[in-house]
Formats: sequence, structure tokens, C-alpha cells
Amino acid sequence: MCGLFGVAGRRDHTGLRDAALTLRHRGPDGFGEWASATAPVYLAHCRLAIIDLSEAGRQPMANADGSIQITYNGEIYNFRELRTELEAAGHRFQSHTDTETIVLGYQQWGEGIVERLRGIFAFAIWDSRKGKLLLARDRLGVKPLYYALRGGELAFASETRALLAASPSLRAASPSALVQFLHHGYIQGSQSAWQGIHRLPPATMMTFDVATGATTLTRYWSKPVIDSSTSATDALSELTALLDDAVREELVADVPVGCFLSGSLDSSLVSSFAAAHSPRIRTYFADFEGWQGSERGDAQRVSEWLGTNHHVENIGGLFTGSGGADEGDVFDAYDEPNGDEAIIPTWHLSRAISRHVKVALSGDGGDELFAGYKRYAAIMPTPRRRLAWQVEAMRRRFGLGRQWPQGCAGSGEYFRFLMAPAFSSDELHALFPAWRDAIDAGSPDRENDAARARRDVRDWQLMDIDTYLVDNNLARMDRGSMAHGLEVRVPMLDHRIVELALALPAALNPASEGGKLLLRRIAGNRLPRELLDKPKQGFSFPLHRYLRPEQMAAAVSTGVLVDNGLLDRQALATWLAAAQGSNHPLKLWLLYVMEQWAMRWLYPARKAA
Repeated sequence: MCGLFGVAGRRDHTGLRDAALTLRHRGPDGFGEWASATAPVYLAHCRLAIIDLSEAGRQPMANADGSIQITYNGEIYNFRELRTELEAAGHRFQSHTDTETIVLGYQQWGEGIVERLRGIFAFAIWDSRKGKLLLARDRLGVKPLYYALRGGELAFASETRALLAASPSLRAASPSALVQFLHHGYIQGSQSAWQGIHRLPPATMMTFDVATGATTLTRYWSKPVIDSSTSATDALSELTALLDDAVREELVADVPVGCFLSGSLDSSLVSSFAAAHSPRIRTYFADFEGWQGSERGDAQRVSEWLGTNHHVENIGGLFTGSGGADEGDVFDAYDEPNGDEAIIPTWHLSRAISRHVKVALSGDGGDELFAGYKRYAAIMPTPRRRLAWQVEAMRRRFGLGRQWPQGCAGSGEYFRFLMAPAFSSDELHALFPAWRDAIDAGSPDRENDAARARRDVRDWQLMDIDTYLVDNNLARMDRGSMAHGLEVRVPMLDHRIVELALALPAALNPASEGGKLLLRRIAGNRLPRELLDKPKQGFSFPLHRYLRPEQMAAAVSTGVLVDNGLLDRQALATWLAAAQGSNHPLKLWLLYVMEQWAMRWLYPARKAA
């Protein structure tokens, strides 16, 4: 993995190198930059060397005549197959990198190269002959890509911090995005936390014409429809083969590779395939000392079963650990607020792994693809639940109902309640009075309208893949791991596995009994039996044992959000004094995360002082 950055349409490149170097944590092994002599184009790259560690792998990289330039973040797992095909077509390679495969593949097939790639990627290609810049992001959005388009200028980067450094005027918060964070715990879709910065959606290409400033967005991949003819035997056989092939491909590197091993089914299954191809592979687990909910024993049993070289990172405190990390180290990794408590164990575990290996495999994606979340079973509209929603909706029309999350008037509100029962609209109106329009626009009623078309579990899985998976889980993993120069690969999200899983008929991918029917069957001969029957626990930890509510309340009450008038001081004091409801700790945590983000990114002068 790496950090990419560039600007097209700006002739003055002053300060752009410094902006690019804000991504040095993503690529500590080298820095490269290129500027066109004839066009207003600047590309830069912070390199994490994984394939072909020589200088031949340096980026930005060009084709033989220099007409094509690329800056790229990711890994292409089928690059050797594509290389063989390109060599047969007459192309000559100067390196052993996957990067050059994209460059020469674009020269051979144009934009069609994107559909041939199997892997995780975000890249920018400058085509001097066409005078166009091409941005592309992988199918599931594993790797991030942000852009800011203003007039005739397009800037892009792996993280928003580089865009803020290149154009300080972009440092203006997006109320709609931050309201969404306070509703969901993360920001969804193409918007970012900043008004002028957007996310390139997954499975999407953007072209930018430097001469005219015109842009086009093209989606190059779509999810499959259900195939009712698939048999259990065929599905099991195909999934086993695809998992084995995906893990085998993703073990390819010119540096040491390890695995996350949390003791869960998904990470254990990935580790089992990895151990079959790489005996005694290193596996890693993060444990908060003295926590009764730890899965340490499960991870140890799986390691012993598979014969891996297992390592445990013992974390003595929330933000501090054996490496001397503090609160700033964790939150500095997130230039957009992410309210998933797992940002902290993810950061710690990534730091531990990065001391030994530069690449790690994880089990991300298994729950979304194979209906592993409890909410998939709970959301199904039983007659009693449907009646309750209808009654609540009717009561609201007469002004008698209860506002979400105290009451739900549809499946959209109920699904969100199962995920994150956060702030009601009335609470947000009081706490953030300047954001009233954004709060009203993001009301739960709109989610109920969108949810009416969702008829079965697969519809909710698809929604999670488009939102929760990419914008929360994968974003959390990317920032937490890349803060330490660690590349994380996700075999479950090989697009061939995604296509198979989403095409399965309901009988082969049920949400009942914990879901993951086919994964459990595959694991039956590969993992300890007791692991198959354990309930899902998630990547969690005892937050409130280390960070007390009064500490969070004090930080928010005296912080930059209040000082700058975004968060109403008196309304906050009233809200904190009430402190009612089982969901109060979650809401306080979200305010705390938002405060930490605002102190570092929205009002950085306060932190410096």
C-alpha cells in the first residue's frame, strides 16, 4: 500500500510536495514526484515497498515513451497473468511490479484495464496524448480515494489531510456529513467530513479533461442477481476453491506476511488457508489486560490447531502501550471522524504487527457477505413488528408518537436502532442549532422511505456493503493500519467471492442461527469444532474501563466545538445533566470522537497551542 496525491489544472506547484508528504506514514519506504513539462499536472507518491523492492518499483511510473504516468495505491493479485498476456502482445517490462502491469495494461486496453484487475486499488493515470486524468477505485472500496474539484482544478489523494494541506480553504466542515456521523457513527457515501472534498465511490472511474475541466463518472462493476439454480454442493465446492485461491494470491509479496487472528470464524478461516500455503505463518492478536470478554483463548486454540507462529499484543491502557503511544497517535490517524470503538484495538494491533511484517491478511467482509450480523435476523418484519411500526407511524401523524430512537416507525429506523441507537433529531437541534437544515434533511423518516423497497436479508446485506462495510469497517482498517505502514489484504472481498456470495439463493445464505452457513461448513474440517458454535463477539474492547464518562464529558464541555460555537454550551450542559437512557454512553462517545477530530483537523491551531 502507499499514499498517492496529485493535482491537475494548477500550474503553480508551490507547496504540493509538502502536501504529498503528509501521507508519508502510508509509504515510509520512498517518495517520488513528477510534473509535466507541457501540461498543468503534478503527481506524487509515498511508497510502501511490497512487490519488487528495487528502485525499478519507484512511482510515479511511466511507460516507455513517458506518455502515460501513474501514481497508485494497492495490490493487483492477478498481475502475473496480465503480465504474461501483455508480453505476448509485445510489451516489454522494466520491473517486476504490479504497477507496471497497470501502466502497460492501460496502454493496451485503455480504460478497459480496470475491469481486468483483481485486487484492491486506487490510482491516477495521466494520459498526455488525450490530455486526460483517469482516477479509479477498486470494486468494494477497500482503498480510499478523495478528490476536490474546483473550477478547472482537480486535486486527489489517499487521505483528506493531503488535500487540506494543498488547499487550506477546503478546511470547512460539512454539516450534512457530520450530522450523518452523529446519526450512524460514520459518514456514508460520496461526501466527506469537508464541504469541498468528495470520495470517489467504489467500482467507479472518473476522467478529467485538463483543457476543458469536464469530468465523467463511470461505474464499471455491479453486484450480481440471485441465481436460484445454484446447488449446495456446487456452491460449497466453488467457495472453497475461491477462498483457497484468493488467500494463495494474497500471500504473494517480497516482504514478510502475517494474519490477523481474533478467534472469530472469519479471521480463523482465512488463517487456516494461509497456514496451508505458508506453514508457521505469523498470526496476531490484541488483548486488553484483565478483560473478561477477551477471545484470547479462542485465538490461541486456533493457532495451536493450525500450527501458526502466534503473537499476542498486551495492551495495558486505552491509548498508551508498550510503544509509548498516546491519545493523539490514535486519533491523528483519522482525518475524518469514525465512531467505531474498534478504531483503538485496530490501531494497537496494526502497530504490533508492523514490527514484524509489512503485510497482513484479515477476515473483513465475511459478516456482510454471508449474513453474519445478528441484525439481519432481527430486522425481518414479523406481523407483530410490522404492526408496531404502523401504529407508531400513525401516532406520529397526530403528534403523539415517540421520536427515534425511543420509537421506530419503519424498518429503516429499526435497522439503524439495531446498529447504533444514537441521537434523536430533537437532541441534535438543541446541541447543534446552526445545523438545523442538515438535521432535518437527515431525519429517520427518509430512511424509512428508502427501506420500503428492502424485502429480504439480501437487500440489507447490499445496503451494508455499500455503506457500513466500505465507509466504516474498511475505512477504520485502512487508517489504523496505514498509520503504521502496514498493508492489510482482505481475501473475503475478492470480487469473485463477492459475486458468488451475493448470487446465492436465500436457503444457502440464511441469517438464522448466526448465518455464515457455507463458511461454517468449510470450517468444519479446518478448525476446532467449538469455534463453529460460539456466538459472534466482534472486534470490541472495554472502552469505559479506560475512558470514564466524566473524562469524555469534560473534554467535550471545554473543547473546540463549544469554543467555536458549533456545539451549544448550555444545551450540552443540560443534556449531560439529564444523561438518561442506555444509549447515552454511545452518544457521549460520538461527541468525544467528534471533539478529538475537530481539535486535530477542523481547528488545528488549538491543538498546536
